[in-house]
Amino acid sequence: MAFESAVVSFVIQKLGEALIEEAKFLSGVEDQVKSLQRELTWMQSYLKDVEAEQEEGNERLRTRITEIRMIAYDAEDVIDSFILEAPATKWEILLKRYACCLTCLVHTHQIGAQIEAIKARIRESTEMLQTYGVGVRTGQGHRHRPRSYPHSNDDHVVGLDEDIKRLVELLTDVRNEANVLGIVGMGGSDKNTLARRLHNHAKIKQHFHCQAWVSVSQEWNAQYLLSEVLRQVTGEKGRPDESVEELVEKLTNYLEQKLYLIVLDDVWKKEALEDILPAFPFGTEGGKIIVTTRNYEIIRFPDLRCFVHQPRRLDEDEAWELFSRIALNHRHNAYNSHDFGNFEKLGKEMLRKCDGLLLAIVALGGLLSAKDTIEEWEKVSKAVSTRVMESTATSEYGNVKDLLALSYRELPYDLKPCFLYLALFPEDCEIPAGMLMRMWASEGFVSSQQLSQGETLEDAARQHLDELIQRCVVQVATRNYAGKVKTVRMHDLMRDLCIKKAKEQDFLQIYSSGTSTPANGSALDDNGSMAQSRRSVVHSYARMSIPPQTGNSHLRSLMVFGQANVGIHNYHTGESRVRLTLEPVYQNYQLLRVLNLVAVDTSDGILPASIGNLIYLRYLGIRCTNIIELPESIGNLRNLLTLDYRGVEDFHSEITVPNVLWKIKRLQHLFLPYDRTTMKGLELHTLNNLQTLWGVGGGNWMLKEMFTLSPRVERLRIVGISSKEQLEAVSKCPSLLSDHLHSLYLDWGIDGVVELLNLDMISHCNRLRKLGLRGVLRDKSLAFQFPSNLQKIEFLFTKLESQDTMAALGRLPSLKYLRLSRDSYMGGEWTCNVGEFPQLEQLSFLDLPNLEEWRVERGAMPCLKKLSIWQCSMLKRLPEGLIFIATLQELEIKYMSDSFYGRLRPADNSEAVTVQGGEDLHIIQRIPIVRIDSPSKEDSQDSDST
Repeated sequence: MAFESAVVSFVIQKLGEALIEEAKFLSGVEDQVKSLQRELTWMQSYLKDVEAEQEEGNERLRTRITEIRMIAYDAEDVIDSFILEAPATKWEILLKRYACCLTCLVHTHQIGAQIEAIKARIRESTEMLQTYGVGVRTGQGHRHRPRSYPHSNDDHVVGLDEDIKRLVELLTDVRNEANVLGIVGMGGSDKNTLARRLHNHAKIKQHFHCQAWVSVSQEWNAQYLLSEVLRQVTGEKGRPDESVEELVEKLTNYLEQKLYLIVLDDVWKKEALEDILPAFPFGTEGGKIIVTTRNYEIIRFPDLRCFVHQPRRLDEDEAWELFSRIALNHRHNAYNSHDFGNFEKLGKEMLRKCDGLLLAIVALGGLLSAKDTIEEWEKVSKAVSTRVMESTATSEYGNVKDLLALSYRELPYDLKPCFLYLALFPEDCEIPAGMLMRMWASEGFVSSQQLSQGETLEDAARQHLDELIQRCVVQVATRNYAGKVKTVRMHDLMRDLCIKKAKEQDFLQIYSSGTSTPANGSALDDNGSMAQSRRSVVHSYARMSIPPQTGNSHLRSLMVFGQANVGIHNYHTGESRVRLTLEPVYQNYQLLRVLNLVAVDTSDGILPASIGNLIYLRYLGIRCTNIIELPESIGNLRNLLTLDYRGVEDFHSEITVPNVLWKIKRLQHLFLPYDRTTMKGLELHTLNNLQTLWGVGGGNWMLKEMFTLSPRVERLRIVGISSKEQLEAVSKCPSLLSDHLHSLYLDWGIDGVVELLNLDMISHCNRLRKLGLRGVLRDKSLAFQFPSNLQKIEFLFTKLESQDTMAALGRLPSLKYLRLSRDSYMGGEWTCNVGEFPQLEQLSFLDLPNLEEWRVERGAMPCLKKLSIWQCSMLKRLPEGLIFIATLQELEIKYMSDSFYGRLRPADNSEAVTVQGGEDLHIIQRIPIVRIDSPSKEDSQDSDST
């Protein structure tokens, strides 16, 4: 019932916002809208009592609750439709007032009558709830913000050490003739975690020349999968017109002389392997494939030598170790031994029901980690022992699915819509956290009325995401340099539950491969009428026209995913991309709040002017599309919060953005395709809520607009700055002056015409965490002062010369990531002194042509984990001081001189010949992962020899 409470809460919030922000459009019905808001608030107080009593077994009550959800939706529709019909400008208001007075009065009267009818339905439903013994719960305001939890669920690994050791030896043993490792087991048996541990194992990375990981899933696109493998093993993206046959040939030729490891995760059908496996030659070099699947028959091929591993269930001690790590670690210091013993006793009783299945243990631990009292644990224990775990299991997943369902039921009411929203994303998708949080905010799942001082909608959404992660209903896929969640994913069984609950709540409809019937169930309700689902998503990985024909004019969110991977750097190109006809969208769904198009094409590469009719749109994503032109009507989207226009696929055309963005006064996040955007003038001074301005092209607009840019801007990226005056204008940016900026990237070219003479503009920015500079910096006679809290720095073509500048970088106390690329440092020497770079974890050099001597003193870079050196042709050797960096786990060397490679040459003590190792071999022998791409195969260190 918590979901219905969330729906009503959202509509109440929506009415409140309409009364404030759309007051001029509600003339004549304002008092009735306020009355409707009060009635809904009163009804919500009853819903909270239903939630507290968990009356899910009462069918009549469940029907009544569904009716309440429909009432809330109808109330939203009435108000939105009225505003949509209302005149938008003062001139239109005057014109309609005098020319169409009678029509307006009739329309207002009709809306008033509809509101009164809805209020009558609310009163009827409230009376019916009272007959079921449901009362009003008071004192149930906003729930407290969740605390942070000490455990991390990035990788729940217990009891796998022996299996990992044995399988690593199997994969790296050159005498082993098996070319496929099949990890076979039921859902929830931890196949994915085991495969990831093998894929990321130091000895695996050391042994194989190249690796790739792709998720195949139930629906697959062979061209996309092969293109993704090609990208991962070679760094090369496939051509848009490249066929499967061409990709197979290209991969075969490349991999034939390589030791390679390819992971094909989550394979459901034999046909998928038949499409993909021809690209992987099993020659003398010893390439290996790892396949994870639920069905052994899928990997049975007559010409494959396959070794099958079935993950075992955890024993009692291992299960307790994992459970206590998630649910109990933070309680040791909070409770005395007696109270802690009670938690432990209850925990062990519940744990027996998990039967050693990792997903069930993680779900139970995540559920209980949010319960603070022994009474709450006893309540969960009762549910586990009776209603949940003793239900009739209809499959081998019965128990674990019951536990997952309990995890969902125990979610707070405001987290349930956030959880159900994840069903919109494709199977095995790594979901970008930023995109997800901005979509939540646009949907209204986080309210501006609940924000603390100085907090943004994205901050509140991140807290929601963190809590879902800590409750173990969502998994962390990747984190950024600062440890923040970058992408998330869902386990298959958790996603199945998510889709099931979304269907039950009529939360969304999923369409697959252009079908007219939702993949998660019929679009019709029990009475044969079109369901009022507020969201539809199309998952399609084949070329087709997709005019959504659901006939659902109530739709608030429409998403089309042309591929499973929604990241802007990994999108799929080629003839099989989805082609979408957009006009029906704008004609049929004028109440849309969210429109997100990922990896789809239009016939003409233009966004139709009718987009301007979607006045309720709060999120517009046109990501990885062929759209190169935005219409001026985009300025009509007065409610838009996010415009994400990154990753345009057309690489030959200029991208045009009209000068109308200033009209979108609520805009908070603006992402543009930063490489070739043409700005026909740009005015931003009206965007007082702007927080992100990323990828905007430089120009003379900067001379005026940078002075008036919103002081709330936190992320700023400007490319193509063409004059000294434009560059100096950045220093007047209010968010720089007010120390509000935390990410800054500036590009003023590589020709040296424009130079940045100092860093005074940012030296005082203590909130700045991320800095990227592309262009000449003159530091020969100046000592640069960097902001003290920088964590990530990327320099390109900066042509730094002074070692004092490098020492200033070394003194940054929080710097974790440093990348120096393409003439960024022109000095011939560089010494990292003791105590410098105290927190640096990743260091990359790329094409520093003058660097000859690099010295690292003992005590410098004590936290370094990964070092990459590419194309530094004059560098003579590795610094001896690397020996003293105990944390260094990975070294990558490419495109260096023959003499540099010679100093790292491995020893050869074979019977035929004895070759002494290179002079610097001892420096790298203790580094777990060493990747050396040397010119000759004989000199390669891409093996397990060090």
